[in-house]
Amino acid sequence: MRIGAVTDIGRVRKLNEDSYFVNDDFEFLYGIVADGMGGHQAGEIASMMMVDIVMNHLANNLNTELDYVEAGEAVRQAFIAANSIIYTYAKNHYKIMGMGTTATFSMIYQNKLITAHVGDSRAYLCRDNEIERITRDHSYVAELVARGEITPEMAEHHPKRSYITRAIGAEESVKVDISIRDYTGGVVVLCSDGLTNLVKDNEICDVICANSDLQKAADTLVELANSRGGRDNITIVALDKTDREGIIV
Repeated sequence: MRIGAVTDIGRVRKLNEDSYFVNDDFEFLYGIVADGMGGHQAGEIASMMMVDIVMNHLANNLNTELDYVEAGEAVRQAFIAANSIIYTYAKNHYKIMGMGTTATFSMIYQNKLITAHVGDSRAYLCRDNEIERITRDHSYVAELVARGEITPEMAEHHPKRSYITRAIGAEESVKVDISIRDYTGGVVVLCSDGLTNLVKDNEICDVICANSDLQKAADTLVELANSRGGRDNITIVALDKTDREGIIV
């Protein structure tokens, strides 16, 4: 089992509004990345609340008697609970009204990869020198690409590429994307858009696959994003539940 995790303020922002958590439990290996939004430190509050609520909810609701479908539902309910709590909290505190956060979560359980997602932080799977994006951005430009109105290359430079269409805490209810797939090995990478706006998918794969030490890989990716301007906060979590021979532990 290998783990790497880092968050960095970047080169421009005065505050880091990203949060993350890694649960290094053998049975329930998971990570979460949240990228907050809103002025007056509201984004920082929202992302920290998201991580804390999900972490506590899962601590109270995950157990080894659950099958992977039930575990996936526990994750979805954790996201739903976080949305309700953050939305209510913001509504009752006018200085941070309208705050919200992205949230991307992946857990390896019973040889399955369970991923939950809201917003434009991303989850990837790197395996055999190839990278696969697991999540689909909930953003204005992603919708334009899906409709065929712009190309993925055009989306990278679109002036509204940072506009997200779904966030935790922004509205009273939220739709959570959940996927469950077989896990046959590989590195799961979760990251905020402070990385993906500056580092291409194939570059992420190259760095991950070139480093057996995932902490070094995560640190190298932060350095790469910062060398290109570091316009936003950068957060990366990398998880691999295989041994040196590539066997799932």
